[in-house]
Amino acid sequence: MAHLNFDQAIIKIRATDPRFTPAAYHFIRQSLDHSIARFNRHGPEKKLAHVSGKELLEGFRDLALKEFGPMAKTVLGEWGILRCSHVGEIVFQLVQYGILGKSETDKRDDFQEIWTFSEAFESPFQPKPQSPKKRSVGWRSPSPKKASPRRRPKSKNNLGKL
Repeated sequence: MAHLNFDQAIIKIRATDPRFTPAAYHFIRQSLDHSIARFNRHGPEKKLAHVSGKELLEGFRDLALKEFGPMAKTVLGEWGILRCSHVGEIVFQLVQYGILGKSETDKRDDFQEIWTFSEAFESPFQPKPQSPKKRSVGWRSPSPKKASPRRRPKSKNNLGKL
């Protein structure tokens, strides 16, 4: 097989498996670069080194949250990436076309669901539960006053009755 560039490989992959948009493949590549930098995985002479499937997923989540914030899950869904295993499928498609490399121990199972997309991309933006506030010593909340029934004074003339 002739050596393909990144975009050519995406076209070939999508000809047989159109589940993921080209943007998904590019984002996985950016996630790999982000993971290598995040985990300081540069080989000799600043050549890129290996990251594990779990590390790539962590870098993927980190980059998606930085780039897209609360919209991360929506954006990734539009690209066809709905779960961790989809990241692994894209990685192994790129490996198949020689765009990415893998070690002998790398396998698709490395990308099994280590978290759900809801946990990863929705939970960080949910309100945190309020912890009960500690009261300082000597402070007391005022006790509620009992409401007494109020009666209107009777009017001596008929003007009070409308």
